[in-house]
Amino acid sequence: MFKIIRNIGKITRSLQIKSNKQFQAVGLGNNSFIYLIRVCEKPGMFLGEVADNLSIDRTTAFRTIKRLVDTNYLRLEVDSTDGRLRRVFPTDKAKKIYPELHSFEKDSSEKLLSNLTLEEQQTLFQLLEKCSNNI
Repeated sequence: MFKIIRNIGKITRSLQIKSNKQFQAVGLGNNSFIYLIRVCEKPGMFLGEVADNLSIDRTTAFRTIKRLVDTNYLRLEVDSTDGRLRRVFPTDKAKKIYPELHSFEKDSSEKLLSNLTLEEQQTLFQLLEKCSNNI
């Protein structure tokens, strides 16, 4: 049944290619747009929490977040209770582009799932959630 995983990989790569192409002009290639979506939706996560939320290794996540800070999409603040933690917040630049990023994500999801009934979509979600618990 490894064909299932290959199909999931195929879908993921196709969406990554499309998003990287669409957002390259605004400096959000290499899937960095997804960081902005997550941070805009949950501002104040600490660096490791962002990495965990995206299921990306921390070194890669930290490098991407640094690049997004350097390009003024994100800002870091030292945690007020634990000085070792740095929290990630969206800048006005990120907040301004967020609706476009969210729309892309929503439209891509709707297109991808358009051939499935609502019941099939719910079943797919439940099955993928069950599988993701094994990673």
